[in-house]
Amino acid sequence: MASDSSTGWPFWAATGDDRIGEALRLAGLRPGERFVDLGCGDGRVLLRAAEDFGAEVHGFELDPGLAAIARDVLAAAGIDGTVVEDDFEAVPIEADVVFAFLSPATLQRLRPRLEALPPHARIVTTGYPVPGWLPNNLGDRTYLYRLPPDEQPVDRNQRGWVSFGALVSVTPAAPALVAVKVQTDGGPLTVSVSGAGLDGWLTTRTGADEAAPGEPVVVDLRFEPAREGTEASGTLEVDSAGKFRLFAVADAGDPGIFGLSESGCDLVADAMARGRLAPVLNEARRRTSSG
Repeated sequence: MASDSSTGWPFWAATGDDRIGEALRLAGLRPGERFVDLGCGDGRVLLRAAEDFGAEVHGFELDPGLAAIARDVLAAAGIDGTVVEDDFEAVPIEADVVFAFLSPATLQRLRPRLEALPPHARIVTTGYPVPGWLPNNLGDRTYLYRLPPDEQPVDRNQRGWVSFGALVSVTPAAPALVAVKVQTDGGPLTVSVSGAGLDGWLTTRTGADEAAPGEPVVVDLRFEPAREGTEASGTLEVDSAGKFRLFAVADAGDPGIFGLSESGCDLVADAMARGRLAPVLNEARRRTSSG
């Protein structure tokens, strides 16, 4: 995952080699096709696309250090590709295949530009699907989309958050990203965050600055690195959608986000106040793993 704006949102993380290969095969990348990596990081995806599939490769990367590494990687392999040091949200996208390992909100913001690509173009994402689109094919957290995209059915009469709240477990001393969804009466979208301990730990970004009535919008929740045992609770609030109760802990167990009912929020709040959050978190993990 790469930084994709001047604020460095959300953070860079390398894509695994197996997932790179799966994504390129899923896209049906062919020799000579124009392949674009949005947030190309260290250039490993570009290298695989050129060497293994014979593609014409182009990358966009905001971080100067990563952009330099990507150029060096291509040059060392004798590949005549390009790496542009720029914010890909501000430059034209011309491609037969687009690859993106980006946050859900960023993918939602990119939808109009991806929809404007030629009908033969394919979009392949890893880590997260494109919000609101149905993939034409998928692998292990790898998603392929053909144009025009198939859209997920939406009840636009619905309002509010996807649930009353959520318990989030993040890996200690590492950045983390999860996402939630909200539907409003429409208009400008601003998320207000309140709660002890969340300030400085949590940053949000919406998948749109403005939404139509009932349009689902993704909200990215980025957590900065925190020491093990750090706990915080509070609320997210959007006009016409009410409040979303949020509980977060830096815990050595499996990370995840667990949706909560109204009574579930009260249970977690009580457990956190009593210093007994661990059993509740372990039970949430057990229920998730058992389906």
